[in-house]
Amino acid sequence: MPGRGKDAHPKTLTRTINVRIVRKDCFMTIPNVCFPYRKFFKINFPVLILIILSGLAGCNGNEIQVPDTPLEGQISGAEWNYKSANGYLISSDFQYRVRFLSDKESVKNPCTLPNPSRTHVSAVFYPSVGSFFIAPQLIDDNQVQVSFELSISQKLIATSGFMEIYAIDSQVATGYLQATLDEENTIGGRFEIHLCN
Repeated sequence: MPGRGKDAHPKTLTRTINVRIVRKDCFMTIPNVCFPYRKFFKINFPVLILIILSGLAGCNGNEIQVPDTPLEGQISGAEWNYKSANGYLISSDFQYRVRFLSDKESVKNPCTLPNPSRTHVSAVFYPSVGSFFIAPQLIDDNQVQVSFELSISQKLIATSGFMEIYAIDSQVATGYLQATLDEENTIGGRFEIHLCN
């Protein structure tokens, strides 16, 4: 019969094919969104170079600017000014205790006053050129424990700040200290430490 043959009424098959066209100059992070990275870098290349160079310029080792004033501040709310400092070896692994003496001390050579009776600042650390972070307890070699000592029995431990040692020459260490417990106990400024042994 006409029209009843196998091919008389062929069924139409429809198949949906998802085709994703990827352009070579696109960075596909989100489906169907093109970020033309080649064009972006071509146009903004000089800007990117400037950003990178300015970032590298800040990495020359002088990024921390500290004031060039002697160590000073307040301890227990009273004004305190540094005069000199001594450092004594306290362990076989070269850990030192440093005492920053106040200008109220009459001593000329700080090494003659290992145990001051007046208010002073004490620091325990391993002296070397570099940066030290203040910590209540020493765990690493790059930490320093700083305390505000009002008397032999009364000391307040600093909780934040840093110490920077710039140089150690002829048993004298030069550097900068910033140490804070609270508003009434905070000091900052440059210093010299005489390493006495």
